[in-house]
Amino acid sequence: MYKTIIIYGPTAVRKSDIAVKLAKKINAEIISADSMQIYKNLDIGSAKITKEEMQGVKHYLLDIVNCNENYSVYEFVNDCKECIEEIRSKGKNVIICGGTGLYIKALTENYDYAGVNKNEKLREELNKLTNAELVLKLTNFGVTLTNDDKNNRPRLIRYVEIYSTGGKSTKNTFDNNYIIFGLTYDRQKLYERINKRVDKMIEDGLIDETKNILKVASPQNQCLKAIGYKELLPYINNEKDLFDCVELLKQKTRNYAKRQITFMNQFANIIKIDATNKDDAVNSIYQKLSELETNN
Repeated sequence: MYKTIIIYGPTAVRKSDIAVKLAKKINAEIISADSMQIYKNLDIGSAKITKEEMQGVKHYLLDIVNCNENYSVYEFVNDCKECIEEIRSKGKNVIICGGTGLYIKALTENYDYAGVNKNEKLREELNKLTNAELVLKLTNFGVTLTNDDKNNRPRLIRYVEIYSTGGKSTKNTFDNNYIIFGLTYDRQKLYERINKRVDKMIEDGLIDETKNILKVASPQNQCLKAIGYKELLPYINNEKDLFDCVELLKQKTRNYAKRQITFMNQFANIIKIDATNKDDAVNSIYQKLSELETNN
């Protein structure tokens, strides 16, 4: 049995394809580490893997939360650890695949959220503050934030909630039960893939998907603040042309991919893999796993 394998990388780098190919090669099941694919009905905009694309490989932590609900890093870590135990109990290897860096960092560095529960009254007060005011509160608590943290309002509110109620998100050392592979890709070619994928999402019905989500969730809900949905709201509300909204969506997705690539550097033990060719990437990961197993 291998250590728990993590496949991380920017959006559109084909993480899911590579994870499925690897899973079939090493008898593994896959846990999603994507903060949007946890939501039911967020399929096109989150680029959620389809049943056909899974090729019979079981996936976990997809479609587990309703659109009008929130889901925290704390909940992900607990749910993920339960999934790992379940897969291991079947004698199978574990692959965690996703691009939500904070999920992976919290899991692999054993962040301690001290079991802090949601505090709706406090959240109501925090929602009145700007992002800058939330960042200032966290700075006063001695919390170091990444640029990605500072631009993620639900995350900022959750952090303040944790620290205000006595919880901690202490960063411990890396847990050696995990091995992280970071997928890399030529930056310009990746941006071209992103642009084409956004066009395909629109063609596949992303606008109608967004309208359907609005029937059960409001723009204030966490899911509709995700890239892929919030950019289309001005079009749906007859405030902007579709072309402008789609171009903004492409730009925001490219910016997000850039942040994911930067976040990769926060993982000290990450092993970078060229993902230009999917089969080569799978073979490179497999070879590295074999080497590590031999050395151990």
